Parts: sequence; C-alpha cells; structure tokens
Amino acid sequence: MSRSLEKLADKMIKLSPEEQQKLQLIIKAKLLPEIAKKQQGLLQQQIKNPQMQQMGQRPGGNMPMPNSRDAAMRGLLRG
Repeated sequence: MSRSLEKLADKMIKLSPEEQQKLQLIIKAKLLPEIAKKQQGLLQQQIKNPQMQQMGQRPGGNMPMPNSRDAAMRGLLRG
C-alpha cells in the first residue's frame, strides 16, 4: 500500500502545470458534494442549537444608536 502511494506521489510531482490544473479541478469536483453535506450538517446543528444562533449577535439585543445628546451625556463626544 505505501509503495503504491509513493509511486502515485512520484507521478503527481512529475505532472506538467496543465496536468496539475486538471488534477486540481478533478479533485475539487469530487470533494464538493462531501463538503456541501458537511456544511449542511453544520447549518442544521446551528439551527437546532440556540446558543449557536446567538453567536455573532450583540448581547442585549438590538441597541439603538445613541443620538448626539445621549452620546454627549455618556461622554462619547468631545466638544
């Protein structure tokens, strides 16, 4: 098994740039369905897990932007 892998590696190293690009496209095409399934599974997990849903959201919900009066009272504006 390891000997055949070494031969395969040798063949891959000897590929021309055009052959390397073709091989890259073939490998990507074969892996895309598997990657899509994994991503779909992660999305389903995220939907089921409320903690995951809250990630990326500000704590305390949607706070309105302070107007100039509020900002001045909080010392956010410099006069």
